[in-house]
Amino acid sequence: MKLFRIVLGAAVSALTLNAQAAETELTIYNQDLALIKKAQKTNLKAGVNEIVFDEAAKQMRPESAFIYGDGVKVLEQNYDYAGINYMTMLNANIGKEVKTVRQNPETGANIFEEATLLAVDGMTPVLKFDYGIESNFNGRVVFDEVPFGLNSEPVLKAKVLTEAAGEKDLNLAYLASGFSWQANYVAKVNDDKTLSILGRVSLNNTSGSDYNDVAVNLIAGDVNVINTYQPRMMYKAAMMNTMASGAMAESAMDGAVMDAPESLNGYYVYKIPQKTTLKDGQIKQVSFIEAPAVKYKKRGEINSGLYFGTSKSFYKDVHPTVIYNFANNKDDGLGQPLPKGKISFYDTDKNGALQFVGENMIDNKAAGQKITVRLGKFFDVYANGKISEIKEIGTPKQTVLANGGCRTATTYQYDVAYDVTNKSGEAVDMVLKQPLPDKAKIVDESLKSEAGDGNIREWRFTVEAGKSQELKLQLSNVIERSGCEGKILLE
Repeated sequence: MKLFRIVLGAAVSALTLNAQAAETELTIYNQDLALIKKAQKTNLKAGVNEIVFDEAAKQMRPESAFIYGDGVKVLEQNYDYAGINYMTMLNANIGKEVKTVRQNPETGANIFEEATLLAVDGMTPVLKFDYGIESNFNGRVVFDEVPFGLNSEPVLKAKVLTEAAGEKDLNLAYLASGFSWQANYVAKVNDDKTLSILGRVSLNNTSGSDYNDVAVNLIAGDVNVINTYQPRMMYKAAMMNTMASGAMAESAMDGAVMDAPESLNGYYVYKIPQKTTLKDGQIKQVSFIEAPAVKYKKRGEINSGLYFGTSKSFYKDVHPTVIYNFANNKDDGLGQPLPKGKISFYDTDKNGALQFVGENMIDNKAAGQKITVRLGKFFDVYANGKISEIKEIGTPKQTVLANGGCRTATTYQYDVAYDVTNKSGEAVDMVLKQPLPDKAKIVDESLKSEAGDGNIREWRFTVEAGKSQELKLQLSNVIERSGCEGKILLE
C-alpha cells in the first residue's frame, strides 16, 4: 500500500521524496473500530513541507488522526474526502476555461468549443461562450485534467515544519470504522471427563480499503466510543459495505496459533504472529486457542417455578436444560483470557459419527473464572413439582403503622414434592433450583440443599438410568398484607 506522496506548491519548500516501503499496523476492536498506524522514513528539507497521505481509510474518523515524528511539527492537517465525479469536477473548475462538446442535430457530428465556467446550478453548468452565456447548455463539459485536491480515494494532507533537513520517521495514526472481529469456539466431547476446545477469531473488513501485508492486533474488551459526525462520503461507503457484507468471501489463515494475550489498561491484546492481507469485504480466520483436554462436568438444570403464596402451584413434564461447566484455569486444561463469542458443541454417536448438540454465547472470561454453557433440553428426562398442602401456623401478627394504617403478617407452612424421571440409558447429574421468598425458612428436606445465587436454594443429585428421584421439602413463609381484622395484637 502506498503511504504518501510529497506535493510541491508556490509557498512550500521544494522537496525530493526518498522513502522506504510503508509499514502498516491494524489494531482491531470488536465494535466496528480499528486503530490504523502507518510509518515510513522520508527525506524532508528544512522549512515547511506539504505531505499527502494517500489511501486513507474511506471510513476514517478525521478528528482522531494525528501525525508525529521527532523533529517534525505539524502546522495543519486536513482530511479530503471529495471524490472524482461530475459535480466535484464542475465545482473545482469554476472560473476556468473548459472544453465543451455538443452534437449537430442535422449531421450528428460533434461540435467542440471553449468556454469559461462561470457557475454551477446543481449539475447544470453556466458557461460563457464568445457568442454569449448559456445557462441551459445541452452538451457536455470536457476536462483536461483532474484538479488538485480531488482524489479517487480519500487523502489526509498536512503541512509540517522541520528545522533541519534529513531523513525523518513520519507516523500517522487514526481510528476508522468498518472493522471488527469476533471469537468463535468449537468444543468436541472427548469422553465423560474432557472436551477439546478450538478457539478462532474472525477478522471482518468492510472499510472499503484493502490492507496488504500488515501486522494485526486484536483488542478484547469493550472500549468506550463516542459517535461523532461523519462526512457524507463515509456514510455512503459504510452503507455500501454493509449491503455487500452478506456476500463476503471467507478465507482460512495458515500459520501458528497466537501467543497468550498481553494485558493493556484493563483490556487484552492478541497479536497475530505473522503479517497478513485483509481485503475489503473479506472475513479471515486464525486460531488462537488449541486446548485438547479440558475437564468438564455435564448436568441437567431445573429451574422450579413453584410460588409460595396462599394457593397451591405446580409444574409438570419440564425438561431440564443441558449444562456444561468448566473452569478457565491451567489445571483444567485452559488458563488464559477468553474473549466473548459463540461456542458450538459436538459429540459422537454410537457409530462414531460427529453430531452437533447445541451452541450458546460466552462472555469475556478472565483466567480463573468458571464458564457455564447452556445448550438444549434433555429429551428423555423430565421433572414435576407441586405444593401438595398449605396450612396457616400460629396466630397472625398485626401491626399499627405510623400513618395510622394496619398490617397483618401470617405464617404458612408448605409441603412440597419434586420428582425427576430419567428414561435415558445413562445416569444424569441434576441440579434443582428453587427461588425462595425473603422470609422463607426450610423446616425439613429429604436431601440437604445449598445456597445458590441470591435467594435460590439448590439440590444436587444423580438420577440413575431408567429411574426416578423424589425430593420432599417442608418450609415456612411469612406473608404480609395491608389491613387488620378483629382485635389488634401489637408486635
